[in-house]
Amino acid sequence: MISNFIPRPSSHLSNYVMMLWEVYGGHNVKEVILPQGAIELVFNLGDEITGILPGDKSLNTPACFIQGLNTNIISVKYIGQQHLFGIRLMPSSVKKLYKIDSGELKNILVDLTLIKPQFMSLWHQLMEVKSFEKRVQVIENEFPLIEKPDCLRTQKMCNMFFTNSIEGFESVEALSKSIHYSTRQVNRKAHSLFGISGEELTTYKKYLRSVNLIHAGNYTLSEVAYEAGFFDQAHFCRNFKMFSGITASEYNSCKSESPFHIYT
Repeated sequence: MISNFIPRPSSHLSNYVMMLWEVYGGHNVKEVILPQGAIELVFNLGDEITGILPGDKSLNTPACFIQGLNTNIISVKYIGQQHLFGIRLMPSSVKKLYKIDSGELKNILVDLTLIKPQFMSLWHQLMEVKSFEKRVQVIENEFPLIEKPDCLRTQKMCNMFFTNSIEGFESVEALSKSIHYSTRQVNRKAHSLFGISGEELTTYKKYLRSVNLIHAGNYTLSEVAYEAGFFDQAHFCRNFKMFSGITASEYNSCKSESPFHIYT
């Protein structure tokens, strides 16, 4: 399996695109995707994908879709060749681009052609070109410039959430102090951007940090708990299993090279 990615492209997309990525090469792959804090546009350039969402709800994914922040695992099976191209978005950009709050997309995926029929033409363009670099060029040519900046406090909240640091996310009160919002405003903004409360968002952030620490490979689970900002190892293990469906020890033993992804 081969993967490519570009974090924060050095073009007009840098205002709202956090990453462009591509994965291909697997055949008849089964995958479990843990919650990874991402809001993404995904283009399936390979064969059919079937999936299992929370509640044992099965689906066949469309050719291109947008998915919001997940708080539960997704089980996926690729019927044939795996080839995905993705665009990871800053949450606040979703409303500017598509007139919906990104928080409304929590734990669901939506066919992009229902939002904007022109996405089918874009999917065809991405299918026709033969390299990751050329697909990136297609996106840079087709996606708009967003000139109006986010509210500085909203921008800071998102930037803090996506950094690999727990600073400012120790609690709702700490986040409130960091971005100069009241706790009520933090909760309202968290729901709008991510679909969860401020308290849930701080716990989610700690969980994300813990996964990256496990992949660093040089921490014990008690050290992961401390470095990720949990009260103790029991608190860490309880929340890790709540999001991932497995224990931290189980994840450590079956993790792949890609954080949040388990292949079987």
